[in-house]
Amino acid sequence: MNPAQFNKLISEVQRLTDKQVRYLEKLIQGNDPVEQMINELEQRLIDEPECPHCHSSLINRHGKVDKMQRYRCKNCQKTFMATTDTPFARLRHKELWLDYLRCMLESKALRTCAQECGINLKTSFRWRHRFLKLPATLKAKYLEGIIEADETLFPYSEKGSKQLSRKPRKRGMKAKKRGRSSEDWVPVLTVRDRGKHTFEAILPRVTTDSLNQELKGKVQKDSVLCSDGYKPYIKFSEKNDLIHKRLDVAAGIKVLDKVFHIQNVNAYHSRLKAWIGRFHGVATKYLENYLGWFRYLDTPENLNENKLFHLQQQLVGT
Repeated sequence: MNPAQFNKLISEVQRLTDKQVRYLEKLIQGNDPVEQMINELEQRLIDEPECPHCHSSLINRHGKVDKMQRYRCKNCQKTFMATTDTPFARLRHKELWLDYLRCMLESKALRTCAQECGINLKTSFRWRHRFLKLPATLKAKYLEGIIEADETLFPYSEKGSKQLSRKPRKRGMKAKKRGRSSEDWVPVLTVRDRGKHTFEAILPRVTTDSLNQELKGKVQKDSVLCSDGYKPYIKFSEKNDLIHKRLDVAAGIKVLDKVFHIQNVNAYHSRLKAWIGRFHGVATKYLENYLGWFRYLDTPENLNENKLFHLQQQLVGT
């Protein structure tokens, strides 16, 4: 390379973005981010060989595709890679995945994530909901001790839909019906024990049957259920041999025996509503993903992009 070409190269480098400069530095140092990402992904199959189709541990190497190792199962004869049946399947730009996960841990908007990672807005949307599939499934499997239960309401929204099932209603306009109309509100049940184990479910209506269906096998016997005076909670407690502490908040009774209250679950709802407000409305069909996102963020030890990255390596549906 002659001096003129070198000077031209230097002038082009000076026009790079900060993200491109960091990527170039890693390449010069011999640390290719793509190779590092591939090594991280394939380490899972080295440590614990498993076919994503039949879950057999009898697998063989079977060539490579775009620098990634391909495998073949001896049991079902199907081929796969380390990303098969994970949220990473068929996604490009591996070098940007950690940066995007870091943006998600900081609860940034879609456009901000797209700008910081240098990707298209549609790609940002697809990545977000791919990476929220697994956090949305992380709910408490067991609840014990003093358990608090309450529901909160989110406005029914078809945000982003090209075809609406109802006439659009501008912000600030009154709802058609009074109270908890299913046309205007979506109830979210939150059950949380003092160990901060949280279970959430989107329900058409909070009834005794829906409580039994969602909480079957999750609430340990002889636990104490704290709730307001809503009748389904009373009947649910009777049917499942739970001690029920009814808080008549409307009458000013917020705490019983200095121990039993629903302040933890109400505080959780306050944090959830404040956090979700930054997105200026969430489509109801994606609400489950956002609930799972917040549950993950509400645990301080999860606030690390490497932990979120390793979570994404799990097989979807297992």
